[in-house]
Amino acid sequence: MTELSTKMREETENKEITDANAFLRERFLYFLSSICGKKECTFEMYENTVVRGTIKAVDLDFLNIIVENLKTPMSEPISTGILRPSDVLTISYK
Repeated sequence: MTELSTKMREETENKEITDANAFLRERFLYFLSSICGKKECTFEMYENTVVRGTIKAVDLDFLNIIVENLKTPMSEPISTGILRPSDVLTISYK
């Protein structure tokens, strides 16, 4: 291969990656906007822990999820709590 064709292939691959990232980011933002403050979510976490609550907000870098009416296995519902996305395996809602 020539240097030019290698460079063109790399640019094409980079564009495909950028387009895929943009698509996934858009889907993620749509998901957040569709559930924030509207639906109770189930959060499956490490060590088989399951909690439920309504997502109220997330911070800009998605380092914290603010949850309202947080129901945990160990206590009465907590009016407002913060979950770390690094502790969450899945988020689901009906």
